[in-house]
Amino acid sequence: MSRNKTNIKMQLNKRLDALLRIGIKKTNENRDTRNGFNPTRYEGIHSVKTADTYRRSINILGDFCKRIGVKEIKQIDESVVGRFVEERMSNSSWTHSKDISAINKVLGTNYKSAQFGIEKRENKNIVHNRQILTSNSTASAARNQEALWFAYATGARRESFQSLTPGHAIRSADGIVMGFQFKEKGGRERNALILPSERQAMTSFVDRKLSKVGEDGQLVKPCDSNANPHYQRGEYAKEMYAQMLDYQSRGKDIYAGYRSTFIDEQKYQKAIEHPRYKSQCVHGYDTRICAELSQQLGHNRIEVVINSYLRK
Repeated sequence: MSRNKTNIKMQLNKRLDALLRIGIKKTNENRDTRNGFNPTRYEGIHSVKTADTYRRSINILGDFCKRIGVKEIKQIDESVVGRFVEERMSNSSWTHSKDISAINKVLGTNYKSAQFGIEKRENKNIVHNRQILTSNSTASAARNQEALWFAYATGARRESFQSLTPGHAIRSADGIVMGFQFKEKGGRERNALILPSERQAMTSFVDRKLSKVGEDGQLVKPCDSNANPHYQRGEYAKEMYAQMLDYQSRGKDIYAGYRSTFIDEQKYQKAIEHPRYKSQCVHGYDTRICAELSQQLGHNRIEVVINSYLRK
């Protein structure tokens, strides 16, 4: 049997690429006028940021489809989307709404968040830094989305990524950005892994920045002081744990051969040999995965990962 050379994730990305209308002005002629669709909806994708946002969502959808055996775009029906939403039910209604928008654009569908049991988006319900947002928070402002997405993709602290340059990216042999070299408080350096679902988007992001600012220019514009990215760091922890668990269950290497770049084996062994964490599972979490995740967060302590991030 011949091997399908175009997997579902590639199919979704090609479909998105075909929708790109970057630099083309929106006009009444390119409105999507189908009955029942949002009257303000336009054909194609006209914004670079929107394209990147949608690509992140469809890459996660693609990974999900591969796990459940969906191989063709035509197989992604309402039931598949419903299962996808259910798997990510711990996310905010804002994240779900973004995912549904991306799916509708790429698949040409007209799903509504409500049909999957997603609550209406409201600013008062956005959780930020583990607290309800205050009235002066700017976490939802467009100018902060780049930094907040970067914090989600990398798990970086605010002070860690603000001095980053494109030259700090750690790439695989085929040029994919796998992670970054961060400089922490006191000048300590560490390497942190990017969420697998965000690597393609991050590679495109770094490449664009490299062409604009050079290898030593600023990579990420700082977000406002009242748009603290620590909540996104927590979301990174939860998502990275889930993806590490998934890779492990499928016998795949989440480090793609670069484990030694991101894991200090001596610290790892010390963490899992601690009497409190010799059990394979603590509080329902895989202790070895938590030990690896702890290093990606710059802690090297399993209890911090479990109690401060995963159990929140």
